[in-house]
Amino acid sequence: MFGEYRKVMNLSSLILNPNYMAPSAWWQHVPIAHWLVDMIKPITIVELGSHYGVSLFAFCEAAERFSPKTFIYAVDTWEGDEHAGSYCDDVYNQVAEHWSKYHRTRARLIRSTFDEAVKYFEEASIDLLHIDGLHTYEAVKHDFETWLPKMKEDSIIVFHDINVRERDFGVWRLWQELRSMSDHSTYEVSNGHGLGMLIKGSRLIDALSDSVNVFPLLAAKGELLEKISEATKSVSDASRSLSDVYKAKDIAEISLGKALQEIRDLKQAVMENQRAKDDLNSVLSSRCWKATGPARKAVGFYNRVLGST
Repeated sequence: MFGEYRKVMNLSSLILNPNYMAPSAWWQHVPIAHWLVDMIKPITIVELGSHYGVSLFAFCEAAERFSPKTFIYAVDTWEGDEHAGSYCDDVYNQVAEHWSKYHRTRARLIRSTFDEAVKYFEEASIDLLHIDGLHTYEAVKHDFETWLPKMKEDSIIVFHDINVRERDFGVWRLWQELRSMSDHSTYEVSNGHGLGMLIKGSRLIDALSDSVNVFPLLAAKGELLEKISEATKSVSDASRSLSDVYKAKDIAEISLGKALQEIRDLKQAVMENQRAKDDLNSVLSSRCWKATGPARKAVGFYNRVLGST
């Protein structure tokens, strides 16, 4: 079950700043992840789709600060899909390195498909589910229906990208359907790519209703975090470009050094060849060489005679 929650506007999570930076469309919602963990103190969080880990580590950092009993499971193949694109192991390695260094006692990475991972969780065992996998209508509906039995009676399901309609995104369509149903409550924030929160059970409704006025503040901080992320990326790209320039300079200097050494070696070989040629000319023009000419001819004649017999 959820821990104790506050029925007043909760602002304590606004002081939490992330210590992990990576590319993500999730930055504007990081403060909401912090706020949710602080507000409801979930015991078990599962997220379907982690990519670079921005949402994952938002939950982890909030758990470290506000909810020490929270444990987070991140499920992803870390291979990409038609919306996120395909990527190599560098993304997983980056996430795994940060997880291992800072959050291995409060989170676990499950590298598998969502359908494979669902069997690892008992019925009614999850407090907060974050769905952020393939964003087609069929895929997100399948994920929702597959994992719904794993949710506790009082729990929250978070949907990312409820505002995105291009590139065959269909989360918005499922979200509209869910909003029209009466067996749960829904809240949404429109900043960024949109975040929808489906609340199961009645226990959390009053608590969240009393706190929705904090959403504009959370959204404002999210926009700031996104700008910081973009600035950090620009600095990183510039630093990488400068590093590439230095590497190119080093390679050019090494190549130039090798070329100069080859020129010096060639020059030395030419000089040695010239000295050998001069020495030969000196021998051929010497009195001794000229004086022994008849003898050399005689020896040559004698050898030809012997060779013919």
